[in-house]
This record gives sequence, C-alpha cells and structure tokens, in this order.
Amino acid sequence: MFRGIRLLFLLLALAASALADEQSTARRLDELRTDPLLLRRFLEELPKGGDLHEHLSGAVYAETYLDWAMHDGLCIDRAKLAIVPPPCDAPLVSAATLPSDSHLYGQLIDAMSMRNYKPAVENGHDRFFATFGRFGGIASHHVPEMLANVATRFAAENIDYIESLFGPDLGAARQLGSTLPHGASFADMRDALLKSGNVAQVVANARKLIDDADAAAHRASPNTTIRYLYEVHRGYPREMFFAELVVAFEAASVDPRIVGLNPVMPEDSWPSMTNFDDQMAMFTYLRPLYPKVHLSAHAGELAAGLVPPEGLRNHIRDTVMIAKAERIGHGVDVARESGMPQLLKTMSDRGVAVEICLTSNDVILGVSGREHPLHLYMRNNVPVMLATDDPGVSRGDMTTEFQRAVLEQGLTYADLKRLARNSLEYSFIEGKSLWTNAKYEAYVCGTACDDFIAKSAKAREQWKLEQRLRDFEAAH
Repeated sequence: MFRGIRLLFLLLALAASALADEQSTARRLDELRTDPLLLRRFLEELPKGGDLHEHLSGAVYAETYLDWAMHDGLCIDRAKLAIVPPPCDAPLVSAATLPSDSHLYGQLIDAMSMRNYKPAVENGHDRFFATFGRFGGIASHHVPEMLANVATRFAAENIDYIESLFGPDLGAARQLGSTLPHGASFADMRDALLKSGNVAQVVANARKLIDDADAAAHRASPNTTIRYLYEVHRGYPREMFFAELVVAFEAASVDPRIVGLNPVMPEDSWPSMTNFDDQMAMFTYLRPLYPKVHLSAHAGELAAGLVPPEGLRNHIRDTVMIAKAERIGHGVDVARESGMPQLLKTMSDRGVAVEICLTSNDVILGVSGREHPLHLYMRNNVPVMLATDDPGVSRGDMTTEFQRAVLEQGLTYADLKRLARNSLEYSFIEGKSLWTNAKYEAYVCGTACDDFIAKSAKAREQWKLEQRLRDFEAAH
C-alpha cells in the first residue's frame, strides 16, 4: 500500500515538473516572437515529428543537382537553363565548366528554384512549376542519393519521420497506359493491365528502387523512419493516369513501405480541371478493390483568379466525399467550397487532416497571413500539420514552416506541439496510436507501454517524439 502511494506521488511530481517545463518553454517562445534570429534557433531545435508532404525531387537543392550533373558528365542547355544528357555539342555546354562560370552557375540555381524570385515582376506559380523540368532529367538517376540527402537534412532539424512522395516506377506505368484503348471502361482497362503481366514487372522494379533508396537513406540517417506515398500524375491523359493508379494500388498492396498514394501536378492545369470528375470516379471504382491502401490527395491548391469561380467550389469536397481521402494536401480554397460548414464538420468528424504548406502557398498562390485558411481549419477542429512541400525549390525547410506559423499565423507553443503530434497521429505508418484520442491527454497503454510500443511502429514514433519533447522542454 505504501509503495503504491509513493508511486502515485512520484508520478504526480513528474507530471507537475513536466507541466512547469512546458509552461516555461511556452513563455520562452513568446519572448522570441520579436527576435526572428533566435526564434529560428529555438524552432530548429524543436522536435517536429514528421513531414507528411514532401516531394522528393523538389526537396533537393539545386546545388546538389548541379554537383551530380558535373560528376555524371551531363550538359547544360544555356537557353533553357536546364540539365540535359550528352553529347554537349554547341549550343550546349558541359556541366564540368560550371566551376569556372559563376554567372551561369548562379543563373541555373535561380532557374531551378525560387531563389531571387521577384513577386512584383514574376508569376510565382509558373516560376515554381517550371523548375521541375530543369532538373527532372537528372533526378530520376539519383533517387537513393536524393532520399539520403533529404533524410540527413531533415534529421538535422529534428524531423524523425518522413512520408516521401515520388513515383518509383519512373514513368513505366504511364507507358502501360499509353497502350490502353481510348475510352475503355475502368474494369476493362484494369483487366487489360493485370492480364498483360506487365504491371507485376513494373511493381517489382519500383520495389527494387525503394530497396536501394531505403538502404542509402538508412546509411546516411539511421534514426530516420521513412515511408512512401506513390505519386500519380493527374496532368496526363486519362488512360495513363488510370494505369498509374492501378500500378500504385498494386504496389501499395504488396509493399508495406508504400503506405498510400497521392495525385500530384498543378491542380489548375487543363487536364486536372477537365478530368477531375472522371478521376474522382476512378477512385470510387478502385478504392474498394484495395481497401487497405491509404489516400492523401492534393486538393484545393487553388486561389481566386487562378481558375474561374466555379473551379473553387468542389475539389476539396469531392476529394473527401467521393474519393474518401484521409488527408488533404494544401486545402487553400476551402472558404470558397460549396457547403463549407458541412465539409469542415465532416473533415473534423472523420479526422481528415490537412497538410499545411505555408511557404509554397505563398509563392505559388500568393496566399499568406490572414488570407490563409490555417486558423479556419483549427477553429473547426479539423486536424492540421505543417509540411515542407518542395523545400529545395522554395529554398526553405521545416523550421521555416514553423517560423512562419509563429510569426505570420500567431501560433503558440501549445499549437506547435499539437501540430507535431498530429504529424504522427495522422500519418499512415503501420500500427495503432499511442494515444486514446487526438486530444493527447492519455496513452492507451497507461504507464506500462513497452509491449504496446514493440508491436506498433506508429506508437514507437509517437513515444520517441514525447521523449524528445520532454527533453526539449527541460532544456528551454
């Protein structure tokens, strides 16, 4: 009896100490709001949980791509400011000449990123998306190195979990789609793909690339946990997109590292807008066939003026209601959606989380500050987390997103802590949650969690975050 009482008092004392540390840390953050330089250092040290919205190719800095281009003997197209394959005959020049041509080197970094972006004279949307074509030719040849590079950089700013977005079939699925008859039904297209035997080979090759990338990332950053979201490209023709979906669903069904899929490419493009309803119907058809595969979807990466008003009314709603997405990427135009109050209630009730990308929303859409819907989601109890999107292109990192959240959105330390926890609670990593609910008030395992944590990868990541948060708060 006395031992139980002593244990109770010990637990109460530890809880009181932890609460005092948290309150002290919150005060320290408030003190630093007027000191951006020290705020940056504080937030860099903050354990951030995970990044659930990180495009692998866009996460690598231009300087790294140029280093690889020099090493690989590739060429530079001066007119297009792009990395291209040899031979480097005029007007192309060898990438090996870049160390002696600082002007061209600087031009390439600007063209392959948002560095020196001038909002008053440039279209941020077009500048941003144009970068991918300039380094796309080399990115597909360095996937393991890219993942190792990103994992190492993220670990340096205290990110322990990544759901990395890329297409590990490197376009092979689209090639399968190009052989499908135009206008065929979903069932006929899927049957043709699976009966051909080619899908199995594409999936096997994709898994081999993930094997190589996993190994490289683990060597570079052994304490980082990585899972994959299979990118499918909604800007391609109907049959190609459908083939990508089938390959992605098949791959996720056999490889537990592929925890879901995500449709990408500019949402305002002609194919994305014109084919949207058809693509929602594809998810309606395919998702019941692969019930264990998760879906996070870019939706609402739109703003007034980018598309006609009617184009802002249903993308988030239909992605949630029809495609049954479990997370939404961006969600910027939610205030323009038809039936917004009911949509927000549905997202809250279902726990449909929103991956908030403050920097890219600013530079691509021109949406920031009070115009951003972050607080609208939070007021309506829709779970949110911060994400980097394409930090190499935007020349930022996750700490930049947290700093913008504090300085531009007025978030408190309690808010930041909740967002970090959300990044793991709403991740697709396998296993049960450590928490009884998303209020983060109690563990499902009480005070004896060793066995529970051993059986759940999600709980292990959450346990790690809690330990790291306690250490952080004790030090601040």
